[in-house]
Amino acid sequence: MKEDNNTPPPWDDEEEGELWRSLSFHVSCWKTFEDWVKRNVNVRECIKFVKKKDNKDNPICKCGNKRNDHIPRTVEQPPDSKWDQKSCTTLIENNSFGKINFSGVDTNTQPQYMRVAVDNGHSNTIKKMERLFTEFWKLNEPDLLISVTGGAKSFNVSHDICVSFQQGLLSAAKSTNAWLITGGQNCGVMKLVGDVIGRSIFTSKICTIGVGNWGKTWRREMLLNRNRIPIETDEESLLHPQSREPIVNYTLDAPAKGYAALDPNHTHHFLVDDGTAEKEGIEIEFRGELENLICNMFTKDGVSLPMVCIMIEGGMQSIDQAVSTLRKGNTLVVLKGSGRASDILCYGFEHSIEVETVEDGEKKKVRMLTEPCRKEMIKLIDKDFSKYRAQGIVEKMITAVLEISMYRETVTVFSIYNPEPLDFYILSSLMQSSGNSATRMRQMRLAITWGHARVAKEFIFSRKEYKFSSDELNSLLLFSIIKQRTAFVKLLIDYGADVRAFVTQTHLTRLYNELRSSTGGYRLLQEKRKKEKIERGKNTKSEGGLQNGRKNKNRFSIRRKDKGLRGVMLSDVGSIMGTVMQGSYKSIFCDPKYNERAQGDETFENPFDILTMYSALADCQPMALLFWENCKTPMATGLVAHKIYMFLDKMEGKWARMDEEMTEKLENAA
Repeated sequence: MKEDNNTPPPWDDEEEGELWRSLSFHVSCWKTFEDWVKRNVNVRECIKFVKKKDNKDNPICKCGNKRNDHIPRTVEQPPDSKWDQKSCTTLIENNSFGKINFSGVDTNTQPQYMRVAVDNGHSNTIKKMERLFTEFWKLNEPDLLISVTGGAKSFNVSHDICVSFQQGLLSAAKSTNAWLITGGQNCGVMKLVGDVIGRSIFTSKICTIGVGNWGKTWRREMLLNRNRIPIETDEESLLHPQSREPIVNYTLDAPAKGYAALDPNHTHHFLVDDGTAEKEGIEIEFRGELENLICNMFTKDGVSLPMVCIMIEGGMQSIDQAVSTLRKGNTLVVLKGSGRASDILCYGFEHSIEVETVEDGEKKKVRMLTEPCRKEMIKLIDKDFSKYRAQGIVEKMITAVLEISMYRETVTVFSIYNPEPLDFYILSSLMQSSGNSATRMRQMRLAITWGHARVAKEFIFSRKEYKFSSDELNSLLLFSIIKQRTAFVKLLIDYGADVRAFVTQTHLTRLYNELRSSTGGYRLLQEKRKKEKIERGKNTKSEGGLQNGRKNKNRFSIRRKDKGLRGVMLSDVGSIMGTVMQGSYKSIFCDPKYNERAQGDETFENPFDILTMYSALADCQPMALLFWENCKTPMATGLVAHKIYMFLDKMEGKWARMDEEMTEKLENAA
């Protein structure tokens, strides 16, 4: 028998029914994610146990794992059998993903984690991670990718350098909505990153991804899905959907030698698996491919997302990562004085000389070390890496450092004794790379987001080969005003941006639709919209009431993320200006022609006056002052701006009381 869609839900209480429908939807989303992971992201397991060491309770296989850590279908082989990864391991369905609850750790996050087979690092499968980022983890689009590499367990860096690094990194990440990538372990430079992110009130906004080695992860058995905490279905969990995702408990204690625990302050962890528990560095290829994917995911106008690698201390793996970064066209910042590989690299970069050689009949420029400098560099290498001499580390490191030294424009050496902080040098390194018009525009947008006008002036506007079209200047001016970067607005006007041509109906409509939610103009426009909505509701009710007697299904919309103002017309601005001025001033936007969604390129007679009033409604006094100084009617415009500020100041008390009432309601509901 066909089900009747109009049959009322079998709940005694409609609100209870709404809660259970919410749960069903959430579980459905989780099942979709779980099914996707199991179909697309495999893990590797050893299936041939070849005994390596005698251990009465739990023998160890040549893969490095104990017998109890093998899957049930593992076949035991004679002890003298050959073990190799290709024939002794296999891909199986993913059994380790979800969320982690770090037991006994005071942290604001429950990181997402996923175990991935090393095979997923290949270019034909890494693309699948794009859906993971956007659809399932729902990460916000970044303006920059910062990859941090350096020392792990043998990490001995001075307190001053650590503080300088943490402050610069946090400032860069907050300013640009950057994503961070590290090794994800609770030691060395990775812990340094995690600690500063964990202490910041912006923790939830900074995406910090760890890419580690599954086989070297301490207490990895706790991350298997069989150890998930049962999903709660009480009212408390229904009201907070994020608490209903499957979670595993993870104990953060001192790891055994050769292992590392996960850092609790990273927001996401990838744990790369090749079926063994002894190999070092298996995650490097996957990390490189993941960084490429992220940069390509957010390509704009043919220009990929900018990436910078920051190197602090470290060993040969960090040197290799630096080489890989530069070969891909990205930039590198090295912290001088942090020790080990970083200091060796800084020495070679600063003391190498350029020489011209002939190779296959063609002239070629290379970097070389004089004999005294080469001897000094060998001493530096022997100081920290003498035990690796037999593996040829001296020549490997010298060759790599000389290659890095060829990238003079994209390598920046930072010292805590430099006059500017680390974030300034990170941005400067990104500005130095040359490119086409689209590259310059992306560099400028990054500089505007960051708020460093001096960097843009020094590295972009000072270059004679860099020329911006009028359309490009208008685009940058719009972006600067939205971001409230007064110094950039002035810089662009001085450079030649035509404000009269810029102030059109299209641009003004965009500016008012992009007002920040904390501004007075936003609150006024929002109030106007609410009043109109209430009025429409009254009219609808008088015409026929609630259709079919059904209740409003959006009772929980208060928990939805505010998507900001959309669909604001200039006539709306004219209306709120009438409220502000209380009849003493009539805005030009009260004209009926602005009561349409259609936009055009019509310009205005007094563009600076219009931008002054916008800046006042946007609560940006420095920008209002800049525009006011160029007004045709400074006295009249100044009086209007003053009236706006007086009105907003009076409304601030009312809005504060409303916010307090709303906070109290939400607390009571929780």
